[in-house]
Amino acid sequence: MKVTRSLVSVVDDDESVRESLPDLLKEFGFAARAFSSPEEFLASDCVGQTRCLILDIAMPGMTGPGLQQE
Repeated sequence: MKVTRSLVSVVDDDESVRESLPDLLKEFGFAARAFSSPEEFLASDCVGQTRCLILDIAMPGMTGPGLQQE
């Protein structure tokens, strides 16, 4: 039986967060992807696959709460 790791998507305009947080999540057994904006996340193929979304609240353009409403 194949075990599928849950995908956690990180959406943050801070590059250091996008680089470090997915590495930490992978150490805990999750699959992880990072995006620099809500728009980039929405344009990706990860929208339907993401099981947990970690969002920055204050980003230029669409905010984290705005993305949650999408």
